[in-house]
Amino acid sequence: MTKIVKAASISAAALLTASLLGGCTTDQTARDMAQQALDSANSAQACCNSNTERLDRMYQKIMGK
Repeated sequence: MTKIVKAASISAAALLTASLLGGCTTDQTARDMAQQALDSANSAQACCNSNTERLDRMYQKIMGK
């Protein structure tokens, strides 16, 4: 399930970036908005990664008992 969420957040940011930059590459506002979207997606990805790692460690600890 988390892999789907990860892929969706990165895909959404990539699509938003491409759509904003595709038609108006000289518009600084569009570039700034695209960068914010990418930063948000990267932040969400980092959160998912840390949660996945934490849950994996907990699972390994429980299964080791």
